[in-house]
Amino acid sequence: MRLLSALILVLVSAAPVPARENRKARAHLIQQPPVLNGRVDEAVWQAMEPVTGFTQQEPNEGEPATEQTEVRIGFDADNLYIGIICFDSQPDNIVVTQNRRDALLTDTDSVQILLDTFHDHQQAFIFGTSPTGIEYDGQVSKAGQGRGGVGMPARAGGQGSRGGSSQRGGASAFNLNWDGVWKVRSQVTSRGWESEMVIPFKTLRYSSDREQVWGLNVSRNLRRRNEQSFWAPISRAFYFTQVELAGELDGLSLKVHRNLKLLPYVMGGLEQDYAGRRDPSRLARDAGVDLKYSLTPSLTLDATFNTDFAQVEVDEEQVNLTRFDLFFPEKRPFFLENSGTFEFGTPREVEIFFSRRIGIDDSGVEVPIDAGLRLSGKVGHYDIGLLNMKTREVGGVAPSNDFSVLRVSRELRNRSSAGLIFVNRQSLRRSEHTAAFNRTFGADLNIGVGRYGNWFNYAARSQTPGRQGRDHAYSSNFEYDNEHHRVDLNYLEVGQNFNPEVGFVRRLGYRKPTFGYRYTNYPEGKRLRTRSPHFQWNHWYTLGTNQLESAFEHYHFDTRWQNGGQLGIAWNRNFERLDRPFAIARDVKIAPGRYWYSEMVFNYITDPTARFFADGNVSVGNFYSGTIRTLNFNGGYRRGQNITISGGYVRNFIRLREGAFNTDLAGVRFNWTFTPKSYLQAFTQYNSQTRQVGSNIRLAVLSTSSTGLYVVFNTRGLTSDYLDPHAIPRRTLSRVLYFKYSYLFDF
Repeated sequence: MRLLSALILVLVSAAPVPARENRKARAHLIQQPPVLNGRVDEAVWQAMEPVTGFTQQEPNEGEPATEQTEVRIGFDADNLYIGIICFDSQPDNIVVTQNRRDALLTDTDSVQILLDTFHDHQQAFIFGTSPTGIEYDGQVSKAGQGRGGVGMPARAGGQGSRGGSSQRGGASAFNLNWDGVWKVRSQVTSRGWESEMVIPFKTLRYSSDREQVWGLNVSRNLRRRNEQSFWAPISRAFYFTQVELAGELDGLSLKVHRNLKLLPYVMGGLEQDYAGRRDPSRLARDAGVDLKYSLTPSLTLDATFNTDFAQVEVDEEQVNLTRFDLFFPEKRPFFLENSGTFEFGTPREVEIFFSRRIGIDDSGVEVPIDAGLRLSGKVGHYDIGLLNMKTREVGGVAPSNDFSVLRVSRELRNRSSAGLIFVNRQSLRRSEHTAAFNRTFGADLNIGVGRYGNWFNYAARSQTPGRQGRDHAYSSNFEYDNEHHRVDLNYLEVGQNFNPEVGFVRRLGYRKPTFGYRYTNYPEGKRLRTRSPHFQWNHWYTLGTNQLESAFEHYHFDTRWQNGGQLGIAWNRNFERLDRPFAIARDVKIAPGRYWYSEMVFNYITDPTARFFADGNVSVGNFYSGTIRTLNFNGGYRRGQNITISGGYVRNFIRLREGAFNTDLAGVRFNWTFTPKSYLQAFTQYNSQTRQVGSNIRLAVLSTSSTGLYVVFNTRGLTSDYLDPHAIPRRTLSRVLYFKYSYLFDF
């Protein structure tokens, strides 16, 4: 800890705080709203002073954008109106790669609008679109400060993503899964492309003051040049989501909006379960309703009754070559909305609240949710989150439970905050296999240090009947990140009896110091954009004995190219101490012992906007008592802006003293977007560890971002070898066909 404190002082004293221009824009009160057709040419638009004068972040930081952008902002009693003109000297070369809602905007020409509606530099809404008029929206929390580390390690075994690159980026600061109700239309014209947005004020949260000043920033992506520019300039050291860097939008005079939304649904279909029932087939029918009510402009009450998630895409399969649980992210809309309010801990490692514990058991079986309430928003300088859910008893799977979460956070200056969390699970019926209750308490303190530093701290304790002592977890994590240097220093400790049953803990009984550093160089030239050598050291020590339990040392040289592609090479050194035999595969158990082993990894990403695109990595090295060879390939084909076919395959060749085996993980996706709100998606995947192959097909015809008609077909079956499916006949485990319709009543 002394070393940590000393390094913080050195970095803070060495970091100048540059003066930053505070850009200002004005919103104009209008009497007659414009016609929403994607052309910013009406007199109401021309009477407004445009927001213009964009500055590059990439590729030439600080220089004016190569193409002009104009943004006009108006409002009336009910809506915010935004008119955008993206001038382009080559309108025939505008790049559009996707046409579905919330598609990745970095791979297409696009514009994003950031609105800090409380002007607190902590939270914001983002609305984005493309030349085809897709809806892209999300929520920013924690002042946009996510914990991304020095990079995504490229590893053997198929771990890592997007080729195992070191692309910078934070976790848990931007929630793309928030879906607001708003409208947008875009057109490609002779002067470039244009867009009109209409955002109802009842979609947003803001203070009750009559006269308002909001934070505002606008970003433009000019994809054929891979150029990113901003209205309020952002250096390479920062991200668009870092709210404090926004300019100001004044001139708003707003009234208080009370909003009630009802979202009823009906569902019917056929279920076939060949693994668990004598009579495998049954008709399925259900109905329920969600409710959303604005208690104040900044505080929202959500309620759900007989909650259903039939339309949600299935989990992506993973191969597990470790002794610890895999992490599967939340995908259900009710839990994803405002999820940043309830986040606490270390993402994917120690999460005090993990919403998948509600309504899904450890084996993935769905547990029906009878009802739930959520209160979220702001009261003064406090962020408030309250969640209560009741689940139904499922015989042989789970008893009936009541889940409660309370989260309170106080905003402080300079990206800082302090907060508390309380999580409780209470059994509503006695069970021999489940404790009557489980509770977790926690407190966190996050401190912005200067312009480039952030210090994240938390401590938590759990209460479980029959478990006493060593029930703690705490962490102190310092990050320093400027244009060229990133330093990560972290200490994490988890007690052997720490048991947040409504959370996620990957392993127990250890302390883990971490140190990482990345240097980013921006060479001059037409091909190469960045060079990023970096390293990361993670060591796990057993509490009580202080013996080394695991280690991961990662050394990586990564390059990013002007077209968005990447190339890199990494060397990893690993250590595992096995105190008992480890069953890594069927009929293969690794003997107890101490194992040091290493691997070389080559990672790549091609131009993501090309018709044919690919990414992945190849690794060769040692593995416990033997060797491992990994082929990890992802690629696809894009036909215009509406059809994409993509797939991935990971093959591990593992040869150990105790035995040899291979693993296979394969997946194929098909996306056909008819309109930004109507699509057909198919996803088929195979996992040799489970010997299962499954398909998920979804047809959606939506009227708003999340309501309309869904047709869903899922099937799951057994097979011994995906490469030789006739060796053992496949056996169908389950099939379902659902028809679900929901409608939004907006009062």
